[in-house]
Amino acid sequence: MTLPDALYLRHMLGAVERVMEVTAKTTKDQFEREWMIQDALIRELEVLGEAAGRVTHELTASHTEIPWREITGLRHKLIHDYFVVATDVVWDTATVDVPGVRPLLIALLEQVAGQE
Repeated sequence: MTLPDALYLRHMLGAVERVMEVTAKTTKDQFEREWMIQDALIRELEVLGEAAGRVTHELTASHTEIPWREITGLRHKLIHDYFVVATDVVWDTATVDVPGVRPLLIALLEQVAGQE
């Protein structure tokens, strides 16, 4: 059974919002020093990528404004290469890339949820 795309988009948006909440309260220096903050951001980026990978191909193919491949690729890197995670990439992704995806996810979720 395939779950509806709206559910996965909600999971993605939740992960994005948690990443943004953490980074709003954290400096890069704190992030670099505190493994719990690193783990929190890494976990949410993993959830973001896992949910993105479960969205149907039809939806991802029709919404190329969202960087699906990059999102899922980062998840694979974080999961499979956990022993060589570059914290500067995690921080940059969390503070630069993730906030830009938020409005795209909101718009897509509104569209998809309206079709259910």
